[in-house]
Amino acid sequence: RFDAYQYEATLNWQKEIGKHRFDILGGYTSQVTDIEYAVASAESFANDALSYHSLQTGALLVPPETGGSKNTVHSALGRVNYTFNNRYNLTATLRADGSSRFAENNRWAYFPSLGLSWNVNEEGFLQKATAIDELKLRASIGTVGNQEIGDYKALATYGTTRTYFGNTAVTGYVRNNLENPDLKWETTVQYNVGFDLGLLQRRLSFVFDTYYKKTSDLLLSIPVEQTTGFSTQLQNVGNVTNKGMEFSVSGTPVQTKDFDWSISANIAHNQNEVTNIGSLDYILSGSQIIQKGEPLGAFYGWQYDGLVQPGEDLSKVPVPSPKPNVEYGDAKFVDQNGDGEITQSADRVVLGSIQPDFTYGLSTTLRYKDWSLFASFQGSQGNEIYNSLRQRLESPSTSYNGSRVLLDRWSESNLTATQPKAYASNNYSNYVDSRYIEDASYFRLKNVTLSYFLPIHWQRAQQLKVKLFLSANNLFTLTGYKGYAPEVASGVDAGAYPTARTYTVGANISF
Repeated sequence: RFDAYQYEATLNWQKEIGKHRFDILGGYTSQVTDIEYAVASAESFANDALSYHSLQTGALLVPPETGGSKNTVHSALGRVNYTFNNRYNLTATLRADGSSRFAENNRWAYFPSLGLSWNVNEEGFLQKATAIDELKLRASIGTVGNQEIGDYKALATYGTTRTYFGNTAVTGYVRNNLENPDLKWETTVQYNVGFDLGLLQRRLSFVFDTYYKKTSDLLLSIPVEQTTGFSTQLQNVGNVTNKGMEFSVSGTPVQTKDFDWSISANIAHNQNEVTNIGSLDYILSGSQIIQKGEPLGAFYGWQYDGLVQPGEDLSKVPVPSPKPNVEYGDAKFVDQNGDGEITQSADRVVLGSIQPDFTYGLSTTLRYKDWSLFASFQGSQGNEIYNSLRQRLESPSTSYNGSRVLLDRWSESNLTATQPKAYASNNYSNYVDSRYIEDASYFRLKNVTLSYFLPIHWQRAQQLKVKLFLSANNLFTLTGYKGYAPEVASGVDAGAYPTARTYTVGANISF
């Protein structure tokens, strides 16, 4: 059972006094999420004809399981909008949010913001500039919070476990979370400066923003001493900054009675950097590392150095830790500290990150009388993905099928191969190396839609409109990435489902 309740009570006051316009709002909101579940199961059925409608016919009845969680967020908020002479605008807000997910003494936090804008086109010195329809300068600063950590993470919680003493099953209790009485909100402060510009009766528009964001008290699972009985604890540790810019342009190059053409494009660049992780040197999380000076989502592993070829002195080739003896045809890795051995502790380096250099998009619409054609494109440049599925399939195994590239592996008769020789106990797939950190840049035709408005005129329903359309999504993607989908959010592709190509035929009727 999942129940979510939200209560809102707001009061709004608006007033104009000469050239002054006020809009003041105050309110209180409350959100409650309540989850409960019950699971009953059985095993060893004589037949499955009745499915779960006859659990009692199972020869082995599994103990039932019940549980649940509840969290609340209470908020008091206020907002003031002020405009003077339709030119100068101010928006100030203040939120006080309290979340049950944090420690009792840290549940409440305060999030103010301030925004200023100037409608420059309303000034007298631009009244004769007929080509400028809109020119607005904007600046803002604001703080927001993050409390998405799950329920009861600040508390010591217990779960149940079952074990057997002889033939008797005994239920016991086990502690499953290391409490943190200091856990509090993660906060982000953002500064933004930008402008909006409209020209030629708004047939050409520009929007530009540049920003700087600093996120403090990151909510991260941090390694702790094993003597605590746990490997990690959720803590507030470190800072991350994001700074960048966004630019978009839209226009209508052609606009006549029967034919229109509009087009819009955008591009965005963001630079992400970890600026502090407290007293820790780094935090390892699977194939990624959190380290000062590096972006979030940075991959950490060995740097591939080709294959060992006949003629090389095997005694001088660094020994990889997955394989005790080096042979011709084996993969080589860079010995970063020069000790003649490849280890996880000393020879891993940052190999790239999930952060793109920039992202972009483009859309256009052509209209001829009652026909319309729309197309949109999107892309990303410079981000990497760890293709762990490819690594697994390119590692010889007797347990599952491998990739066809293994057919072209190194052998004494195939010295030019780039795939290492087969090895009976090859466990390279347990280690991250640069061969499988792939450039995931892509360009995609996201959507194409052809539509037609039927020329229907009905006296009894003069507003009636019928539109027929044919739409296609994800028609093609241009990328050098070898996996299924170059948009894996985590940056680790262990077999992500490929983006589906879909076609839709339909009709929209409005009246």
